[in-house]
Amino acid sequence: MCFIYKNDCFILQCKMKQVFFGILVMISITACQQKSWQQTASGIQYKIFTNDTSKPKPVYGDHIWMHLRKYTHTKKELFNTSIFDNKNGVELEFKESTNAHDILSFFTMLGRGDSMWVRIPMHLVDSNSTKKKYYTFHLNLLNFKRAEIYHADKKMQVIHQALADSLAIVDYIRNKQLQNCKQDMQGIWFVRTQTKSINPIKIGDTVSIHYKGYLTNNWEFDNSYQRNKPLTFEIGKKQVIEGLDKGIQHFYKGESGTIIIPSRLAYEDKEVGKIPPNSILLFDIEILENH
Repeated sequence: MCFIYKNDCFILQCKMKQVFFGILVMISITACQQKSWQQTASGIQYKIFTNDTSKPKPVYGDHIWMHLRKYTHTKKELFNTSIFDNKNGVELEFKESTNAHDILSFFTMLGRGDSMWVRIPMHLVDSNSTKKKYYTFHLNLLNFKRAEIYHADKKMQVIHQALADSLAIVDYIRNKQLQNCKQDMQGIWFVRTQTKSINPIKIGDTVSIHYKGYLTNNWEFDNSYQRNKPLTFEIGKKQVIEGLDKGIQHFYKGESGTIIIPSRLAYEDKEVGKIPPNSILLFDIEILENH
């Protein structure tokens, strides 16, 4: 009987009240985090997930790191930035678009760590579509930096990376005992293993080269000999990476040699294929033509 165990019943009732109160708190928090769908004047619907609506938001000109997914009205995934396999998110400069229905503009509503769903009527994007169908997007803002902070950090990173590249290149040349290796004013190193004294390569020339591209650990990332297809490009037209475009201007028609390119004149801090960020690139080249 309950009156026999009066103290135990009281304790049980108190615990039940605590559990019930906890459930109410959780429901309240969930309600704050998962707002109902809102709608813009043009009919775009959105729902924001956040635990702090007062957090700073990005503005145009900032750099943001985000992930984005896009679905059809049948929930078929059309696009997902996670394919780029970047845990820090996809980085981009946050620019204002002339497109009134630009999905990226909704990042102005999010703080760090926030996410949202956005439903854009298909007829706003595709004129032939019905008003009853939507494109659905999931946006996740991982981080952002104000423009002035981003550029200051970037400048310091470039300085540090340039120093690291210089030390690594000098160390590579010494270990490989490369003879007659020279450095130009831009930090490009080159050695001419077969030299000529006429017909220098200059801006505006079209050249064809065979080459082997590799890293300082000797890992080969490209080889035109294996494809039996030389690379042809015009000097000064930015058709190849800057380091190769400028480095080859130290050579003459018919020459061969090696060009060592610091990362800032290659792919910088970007990962390209299997080439890691901030990679020094080396090219053994054979110049076949010079027009």
